[in-house]
Amino acid sequence: MAIYRYLQILRIMKAFEFDFPEDRYYLKNHIWLKPENGHILIGITELGQSLSKGIVHIDLPEVGESVSKGDMLIAYETIKAVSQITLPFDAKVMEVNEKLWDDPNIINSDPYGEWLVKIEGKWNERSLLNVRDAAEYYKKLIAKERERYAGN
Repeated sequence: MAIYRYLQILRIMKAFEFDFPEDRYYLKNHIWLKPENGHILIGITELGQSLSKGIVHIDLPEVGESVSKGDMLIAYETIKAVSQITLPFDAKVMEVNEKLWDDPNIINSDPYGEWLVKIEGKWNERSLLNVRDAAEYYKKLIAKERERYAGN
């Protein structure tokens, strides 16, 4: 219910049944970035959490930790695999979502309301997808995957 109320306020774009709010940027690895008061919130897209199926463990960075471009920021384990989150720019961790230590699966219930970490960093917008580009990218990705598995 929380995600429904949240998305009513925002304008969203769709990639099939998956929502992409217009108030953030996206990476091709199913990550969203939302500027907020001089910092950047990092989270997992609705599509990304759908593919993850259930986050059972998460390794969050330490507050104050500096992470270089391309280095692992966060690792999380699902019932299917272990995934890593990297960023295309240097960042410093300002805050972590403490609720995730007790229940990492809350990301699956509210992917745009729950965030993983708050960072400060200087990004280059060319390394990010705006909502239109993200929706187009993910539409093509989903269509390709559905076509690939249609014959099985």
